[in-house]
Amino acid sequence: MKLQTVIQALNRIAPPQYACAWDTQIGLQIGDKNAEIKKILVALDITSALVALAAKQRADLIVAHHALFFRPLESIDLHSPLGKNIAKLIKNDIAVFIAHTNLDAAPDGVNWTLARQYGLTPETCEVLEPTYREQFYKYVVFVPAEAVEAVHGAIAVAGGGHIGKYSDCTFRGAGTGTFRPLAGTRPHIGRQGRLEKTPELRVETIIPVEKISDLLNAVRAKHPYEEIAYDLYPLKNSGRVYGLGLLGQPAPNSKYARYKKIAVASGSGGSLVQRAWDKGAKLLITGEAGYHDQLLAAELGLELKICGHRETEEIVVPILRQKLRAEFPALTVV
Repeated sequence: MKLQTVIQALNRIAPPQYACAWDTQIGLQIGDKNAEIKKILVALDITSALVALAAKQRADLIVAHHALFFRPLESIDLHSPLGKNIAKLIKNDIAVFIAHTNLDAAPDGVNWTLARQYGLTPETCEVLEPTYREQFYKYVVFVPAEAVEAVHGAIAVAGGGHIGKYSDCTFRGAGTGTFRPLAGTRPHIGRQGRLEKTPELRVETIIPVEKISDLLNAVRAKHPYEEIAYDLYPLKNSGRVYGLGLLGQPAPNSKYARYKKIAVASGSGGSLVQRAWDKGAKLLITGEAGYHDQLLAAELGLELKICGHRETEEIVVPILRQKLRAEFPALTVV
């Protein structure tokens, strides 16, 4: 399995556009995208002990939540802990891929997992600090009737036509397409030089902006025409919001049901004290909070439950392992 293929799957699990603007060291930090991957090691942090373990177990890729380096490197000191780790990773042909705040914000990511542990339903929660709002386009394509079902299937597989809890959402309208094949063409219908008038269906749907390329490629593989007539229109429809921290109402059988609203924020979530309070939270569950964040919470009357940075984030490691195993059953994921 090529590393590039694994990266594509990781970017579907934790889309990079969900990351905070400051979080620039996500994605591939070390590695060759054409390298063969047989074994993946998933971890929270990349320490010298983890690098040694990866080398001993002959792992080809480390997927971690926290970056190996958080800022661009001006130099690599091979006597420093970081430099030694980088050297050992390169020497042993071990690639490094990071999913940080994009994994915090992703469905089934860190905050979704934390929310479920405390009796929340993340699908219905409100995001505390948005980092990304889905942007949609309307896609319209003109198809001969014989190919409409194949094109419909391609649209669905590529991620088009999802509206709320409904999939395969399209609209079809019948009409007449006209075209004149010119020199050098091999038309599916008609002959060169002659004006053709043929029955076609106008198929339209909705597509997230990040999936447009996949959609165009999928339709091209199923559409019989040499030149596919299609339109893309930017929409102002409100899409789903992704970001840091979640706010919701605990389940009635939860030990936190006495709170009308609680907020969860993995890792260093103390900076969200004011946002949580402003949105009606009575309790904020987080990994860590600074002195002044704790002071502000006390002044506001917001109860804090501080569980530890690691403790609120390592919970996603088995989830990520499970997703990679499902995606790549032929690979070893540990």
